[in-house]
Amino acid sequence: WSVPMAVSPRQNPGPLLHDDGSASLFYRADGMDLPSPTCSDEGISFVRCPSEDGPCDAPNDDPIFGHTGEDPSVFVDHRGNYHMLFNALPYKCVPKFRQGGHSWSIDGVTWSEPRVGAFDTTVRFADGSSVECERRERPQMVTDRDGRPAAMVSGVTGCPNALGDASLDGDGRFYKGADDCFTLVQKMNS
Repeated sequence: WSVPMAVSPRQNPGPLLHDDGSASLFYRADGMDLPSPTCSDEGISFVRCPSEDGPCDAPNDDPIFGHTGEDPSVFVDHRGNYHMLFNALPYKCVPKFRQGGHSWSIDGVTWSEPRVGAFDTTVRFADGSSVECERRERPQMVTDRDGRPAAMVSGVTGCPNALGDASLDGDGRFYKGADDCFTLVQKMNS
């Protein structure tokens, strides 16, 4: 392991590593002047990081689009297009049921205005059943070797107790109710 180093003082970073050893670090910045209507002053910005062994450029906290957001995660698809998934309804924004944001870019610098509702808080199971949860955050896309989306990973909380086995106590119960959270891996449709 190398000695830890702060690469950026910002919150909820989502790095995108480039083939040349550089990175783009997308992050949440507070206090942004976003256009109305908005439910939060949290927005997404980014800095360039010239190499893996040095600090990133100084952040300017300019929003990359005019919508509130946090927890950015960027991937490049099989066509070379950039996609960002993020929590489009952070903090005071309610309701949160369709909180998934999706924005896209051809160069990873200039981004579209996001579409809200890219993912929601309904957890769907392989047997066809589902449950409605309160929040779903920190989305990350897992891609196959060609860059095609294979699965989305996210944090989920505020789900009904039905996800746990009520007959088990302590460590035997995998979900303890609305104050608990878990990581969900959801396979994408092919």
